[in-house]
Amino acid sequence: MKEMMEQQKIYYKDLLDQQEKNFRSFVQIITDSTNQRMDNLVREMQDLKNSLNFSQGELGDVKTVSSKNVDKIKQLEQDIQTYNNEVTEIVNKVDYIENQSRRNNLIFDGIRDDRKETWEQSEVKVKEVLKNKLRLNTDAIEIERAHRNGRPGDRPRPIVVKFSRFKDKQSILRHAKLLKGTSIYINEDYSERIRQKRKDLLPALRAARERGQVAHIRYDKLVISDRGTANN
Repeated sequence: MKEMMEQQKIYYKDLLDQQEKNFRSFVQIITDSTNQRMDNLVREMQDLKNSLNFSQGELGDVKTVSSKNVDKIKQLEQDIQTYNNEVTEIVNKVDYIENQSRRNNLIFDGIRDDRKETWEQSEVKVKEVLKNKLRLNTDAIEIERAHRNGRPGDRPRPIVVKFSRFKDKQSILRHAKLLKGTSIYINEDYSERIRQKRKDLLPALRAARERGQVAHIRYDKLVISDRGTANN
């Protein structure tokens, strides 16, 4: 029975790895295709600019040819802007899909990491934190999977946990304040793009709090309010 469970875990891990590989390959294909079109447009625009400079230097007041080149350059610039907008839209859609797939996930940092730790062992450790630190009934919380992320090192690797129900994840986040003073932290699982945006907001977050305002980061936005209106 134990051997069968291990085989299933290996199968699901390989399946997840393959899905992630396919997902990234899809994004790369779209990006490469768009970049190629943009490179061609930029190259054509540069050729026209060179032609325009030559015409101005050699022909002086021959404005007809120059005017046509200027119009074409403007059109190319508009095309480039259109492609930029398309790329941005694609990136946003892909990012949204990725974050939706992480919607029920939480990341647990600071939990002791054992060598060759199995998914089952990681899940047991997470449940111990939920029960002993957060005082939650683990029998009512269903974990779909729990696994370490990254290569072993000096510090414990984070555990990525996918819960079967979104409400369980939200309940855990509400109780996470009970971990204050411990070495364990719980964070939401976001895409790399959202993590970077949240990181960029930290200086403004600290500045707002130093001014005595109530501030927190909600997804990828900084929310600030005065203490007198924070609960209104």
